[in-house]
Amino acid sequence: MTKLPPIRRQVVVPAGPQIAFDVFTAEIGSWWPLERFSVYGPKATTAFHDGRLVETGPDGTESEWATVLDWEPPRRLRMSWHPGRPAASATVVEVTFMPVTETQTLVTVTHDDWERFAEPAASRTEYGSGWPLVLTRYATSVEPAGDPGSGPVWLVLTHTPAPGVGNPLDHPGFAGHPAFLESLRERGVLVAAGPFPGTGEGMTVVRVDDPGAAAAMVAEATEADASVAGGVLEVRVRPWVVIASGAPLP
Repeated sequence: MTKLPPIRRQVVVPAGPQIAFDVFTAEIGSWWPLERFSVYGPKATTAFHDGRLVETGPDGTESEWATVLDWEPPRRLRMSWHPGRPAASATVVEVTFMPVTETQTLVTVTHDDWERFAEPAASRTEYGSGWPLVLTRYATSVEPAGDPGSGPVWLVLTHTPAPGVGNPLDHPGFAGHPAFLESLRERGVLVAAGPFPGTGEGMTVVRVDDPGAAAAMVAEATEADASVAGGVLEVRVRPWVVIASGAPLP
């Protein structure tokens, strides 16, 4: 069986990494959408206890969702993941917290080991739709920490073919990608974009002069690029600290 790649879902929250980490972990019971994703339903609670993420039903019954594998505040959390399933069939979820500015953090969920499911591709697709809902609820629960600051924010968007696509340049849905790049160029935020020869992978560099617009740019990378939204490409966004640049091209 061909191993499926991990899924990555990302969101920018309006606080530094320490607050972002604390809200994700210590306050998970206040924002997790239990009405959509739970074992016992919306009246349950969930929390981290003694290296485990546990859901507690209204009658006190417990269901372990995850076991913590790595706990590295405020940068990284990695867990075995098996809500409603035996621990022996757990997948792996990693959450990273990368500063964009002093009061903004890029939070990335990476979910891997799909072969633990009876239907890996279907499970990957289901979680691919579910994690954005979870992250949206999480992001709206983070209290803004203040002004995002001044100066440009540089973002690197790495694009890879979605599972089963092959060479994305040959896929009819790829047309959405150059259209997205052109929209970035017209807005004056595109620095450079292009493929790595022979790999099907590519990279886009974006400069956002208003740091407050960084969150929207991260969302656009997934939602406004029709090739990503349509399952032709997958994207990973990373903040880039630029310490030197050359003269503008003529």
